Amino acid sequence: MAILLLAALPAQGDDRSTEILRYECRTDVARRETTLFANGTIRLRKGQIGNEKMGLAELAPDKLEGFLNRLAAEDLAEAKSPDKGPEGAWVERCELRLQLPGKDLQTFQLGQYDRLPLSLSHVVHIAQELEKKVTIVKEAGDLPAGYEPRPGDVLKHAGDGNRFRIVAFTSDGKGIELEGIDQPIELYVPKDQLRKKFTALLSRQE
Repeated sequence: MAILLLAALPAQGDDRSTEILRYECRTDVARRETTLFANGTIRLRKGQIGNEKMGLAELAPDKLEGFLNRLAAEDLAEAKSPDKGPEGAWVERCELRLQLPGKDLQTFQLGQYDRLPLSLSHVVHIAQELEKKVTIVKEAGDLPAGYEPRPGDVLKHAGDGNRFRIVAFTSDGKGIELEGIDQPIELYVPKDQLRKKFTALLSRQE
């Protein structure tokens, strides 16, 4: 369910600390937060709660103006509560905060799988675009050079550090099924994305 709150516009501050948009999602163990500041800085915090990694990126003035225009074009006053989706410990719960120059602060609470009104969906998509512009420094450690996954391999998940065991491959050989050791969850990861999702081979069955 999305909830809209309005607050009075605070006094104008330094563009380096004035937030235009903040989109934060979290589960019971991990969170990610994308913030766009008025000077064009994008800050991304992502990872296990209490141990998040951070990255920064800068938008050129014309790019910043483009994003602000796209955000301003969405009428969130018409955004109604979405259809509520599945919930659970591993389903992200998100908060979207938007305060365009000269406008009131708007805050929405939403779930990862909620069915969103079109205007709100567009703003979430913009926040996700901003997130992709930031590179977070890679964690120490990596999968071995030339690593070829095998069933039974135990891998360390990027960000939260949880352990996952490879169970099987998809029928076309392009995907990998993994089961959580630390948390009861199953993942399906494209084989060519494995290095982006996992940072270490912890053990292998011989």
